Amino acid sequence: MSTPTLYTVVIEVEPGAEARWNLWHETTHVPEVLREPGFLACRKWRDTEHAPDGWVRYVCHYELASVEHFRQYTVSDAAKHLRAESERHFGGVTRHSRQVLTEVKRF
Repeated sequence: MSTPTLYTVVIEVEPGAEARWNLWHETTHVPEVLREPGFLACRKWRDTEHAPDGWVRYVCHYELASVEHFRQYTVSDAAKHLRAESERHFGGVTRHSRQVLTEVKRF
């Protein structure tokens, strides 16, 4: 049985790049990620608090069918391409941290 998996990406964006980054992120990046095997959905959140230096913080929750799908994704050419594109377009104006969670119990 597959264990539902949540891939959480926290992105801090320099305020001057926020509008441009959001447009690219929502029309290009997230749809490309969701085309990968095992990705089911994405919910994007905007933090009500900024980072200490004023950068705007977003959190994306990608739902996956299993942790194995995530593992396959991380070594795929698609993942390498998506990270390279993110770095190429917004490397100087974004910071990322990532976390992978597996479901323990649903209430």
